[in-house]
Amino acid sequence: MSSLQVDSIATSSISANSIATNSIATNSISATGGGQVDGAGLVVQLKEAVLNTQTTIAFQTTVTILTLNFTPKFSDSLILCQGFHGSDRATTRDACASSAIYAGATEVAAALGVGSRITKDTSSGDATDARFQYSYSGTTPSWGTTPLAIELRVSPIQDNWVVSHAWQGYPTTQGTKLYVWEIAQ
Repeated sequence: MSSLQVDSIATSSISANSIATNSIATNSISATGGGQVDGAGLVVQLKEAVLNTQTTIAFQTTVTILTLNFTPKFSDSLILCQGFHGSDRATTRDACASSAIYAGATEVAAALGVGSRITKDTSSGDATDARFQYSYSGTTPSWGTTPLAIELRVSPIQDNWVVSHAWQGYPTTQGTKLYVWEIAQ
């Protein structure tokens, strides 16, 4: 339900069945649910995609882990994209990976060389226990009001890489997440 607040109405333009819109003073019109956002910096919409399934990505490949089809409501909005990796894992001592978010063909945000040159204690005989939590974000102007695929991609640079790593058979509750926000301008 929407409400209309009017500062003044010119009474000479009011008839019994209608109000002429050219005689309404529009100093303060606000929508409370009609799909309009009144104010720069306010959130228009938020979409989320989550992967809680452990996935191993082969060395020297790029895999799209998450995809959101996103349609901006306004053509002049700012689009904020955020990637969160709650439990990624190196498969060997020298493994590292890069992650990026793309809006169509445009890279919006990236985390480069995660785990690069990590040195860890291998005295236990387990050289594959390095785990990483990381996030990254970036913005892009709205591309209009048409749908576009927003993708979170991961590329192992050295050896294999695991996203949404499960620990001792328990699935991760952190997982890999992709958030896309539309911010009014």
